[in-house]
Amino acid sequence: MIKLAVLCSGRGTDLQSIVDAIDSGYLAAEISIVLTDKPNVGALTRAENAGIKNICVDRKNFDSRADFEAELLKHLEGVDLVILAGFMRILSADFVKHFEGRLMNIHPSLLPAFPGAHAHRDVLAYGAKISGCTVHFVDEGTDSGPIILQAAVEVREDDTEETLAARVLEQEHIIYPQAIKLFIDGRLKIVGRKVEIGGGNMKIKRALISVSNKLGVVELAKSLSKCGVEIISTGGTGKAIRAAGIPVTYVSDLTGFPEIMNGRVKTLNPKIHGGILAVRDNPEHVRQMEENGIEPIDLVVVNLYPFKKTIAKPNVTLADAIENIDIGGPAMIRAAAKNFNFVTVVTNPERYDEIAKLVKETGEVPLDVRKALATEAFAHTADYDAAITKYLAAV
Repeated sequence: MIKLAVLCSGRGTDLQSIVDAIDSGYLAAEISIVLTDKPNVGALTRAENAGIKNICVDRKNFDSRADFEAELLKHLEGVDLVILAGFMRILSADFVKHFEGRLMNIHPSLLPAFPGAHAHRDVLAYGAKISGCTVHFVDEGTDSGPIILQAAVEVREDDTEETLAARVLEQEHIIYPQAIKLFIDGRLKIVGRKVEIGGGNMKIKRALISVSNKLGVVELAKSLSKCGVEIISTGGTGKAIRAAGIPVTYVSDLTGFPEIMNGRVKTLNPKIHGGILAVRDNPEHVRQMEENGIEPIDLVVVNLYPFKKTIAKPNVTLADAIENIDIGGPAMIRAAAKNFNFVTVVTNPERYDEIAKLVKETGEVPLDVRKALATEAFAHTADYDAAITKYLAAV
């Protein structure tokens, strides 16, 4: 869990949005300290109410900026990310360099437009139709660092500085926690003037395994389980894994709903598909998961009913062929492949050793591999559907 420090000068509403995001489980972080440059401000009260260590380092008590910043640095030792949340001080190049790539700020305009301390006033004076807010890494300039996220807000004809500021602040409270989560997940990379948002670190903690071809699946489950991965499974796959002494959570226990209609309906449930499809850095998705008791599923290992083998049998009936048209399997495969930014999908048993090795060595599967596996998965379901189409057209 990473340690945050939050520097404030005023009411601390952005601080509160971060505290709330941590309390909700959206941010896997802790605020180790809140620092202000002024006494008796709202941010100190908010920190106190949240049980967070808080200190006022009053600029007036120091003869120089260097002395002031040296005192700040004493309190920031061991911090992973420094958050400026309405901190109304320009920091020196030395201070910024000390936290290069680990110092984040939010500004109430769509940078590079309207930098400085009077963004709302300047937006209205210029007659801009769109304003907003920007989260950026801090560099040696004023509001000039590489941009991470932005949110736009319409400027209304009757806006005042106060009304515009209120609507912009609402967006600040949304995108600042999002940007911090991207940092925590290792998805931010500064490349020149730009910030690239990549797939980041996606640890494999829960795996859903449901396969028709059980070649190598017990060995895969055993390797994953040794790495602390929770195994979720269905029917015959679950029985095979459990028979090998590997802990398994059955889908029916997870969903609270039994497999019905001879297994036709078992995985088509929000607790399965919500866990696969949730966009992990979308606060609304995270909130809905929490409200509905949905936990993320990080790895989906699925291959489909043997339709081609079935129709290759002599004298196969149409009824037998139809019963070997998989529904839940393709749905899970496509869901996981669509969400490859966060989920690994495996349809080919020949990939099991590679995945087991990656999880053992790193705990995760890199984004480029997740994308390649997603491409394979879509090809797998496309071929499957093509075989069904060809068969049905001929009978």
